[in-house]
Amino acid sequence: MIRIENVSAGYLNKKILKNISFNIDNKDFFGIIGKNGTGKSTLLKVICNLIKAYAGNIFINNKNINLFSIKDLAKIIAFLPQHVDTSMSFTVAEFIMLGRYSHMNIFKIPSTYDYIKVKEIINFFQIENLTNKKINELSYGEKQKVLIAQVLVQETNIIVFDEPTSHLDIGNQNNILKILRNLNEKYNKTIILTLHDLNIASEFCNKILLIDNGSICRCGIPEEVLNYKDIEKIYKTMVVIKINPISNKPYVIPISKSKI
Repeated sequence: MIRIENVSAGYLNKKILKNISFNIDNKDFFGIIGKNGTGKSTLLKVICNLIKAYAGNIFINNKNINLFSIKDLAKIIAFLPQHVDTSMSFTVAEFIMLGRYSHMNIFKIPSTYDYIKVKEIINFFQIENLTNKKINELSYGEKQKVLIAQVLVQETNIIVFDEPTSHLDIGNQNNILKILRNLNEKYNKTIILTLHDLNIASEFCNKILLIDNGSICRCGIPEEVLNYKDIEKIYKTMVVIKINPISNKPYVIPISKSKI
């Protein structure tokens, strides 16, 4: 579905990504991990064509991403950045409706179908009790559900998230990721997301890309990517890799004695 070929990108004169190549297949739950500042968010923005690559190409369904209009691309791929301005006084229902923008007519007036899709998403998230609340009055966990709801109402097959579980407690983290897994497994959505927690990546992602200083260190299934040598080298800390007895996925345990 998505093919990244020899992509280099960054900001102004600073190159962040360096000659990156990999594929994301249809229905993948694809996690991107790595240290802070290593290029994870930049990679997402390049995939969504929010910033242009210095070199290389990105193809979605064998079509170069630069050949899509903004509106047509918004019907294929949806993006939830790490930081979204939620200080406005929109109600939850109004805020979710903004996600229908690419489907509206030239006058940007919501159709009956737009209202139906918003109602479906509200029911899917079971947030009917929030619809008339102001977005800036919600708790962080509630707000994150609403943000994801706005992305889903865009009705794309590819959904991209930049750290959707950051600042959430373990219960809300698990709830959000179970929603994303349900979208992936039951509704056949391709999920691409950056994560800080290596164990969450291991549990939920079928493929993981490990980035180090703007380059690919390893890409594959969790068992291939989460090995102690690469993790210790990149994160500069000693770890033990165990197997989760329930899921049989790798589990990374940092240990107190450091090599540093």
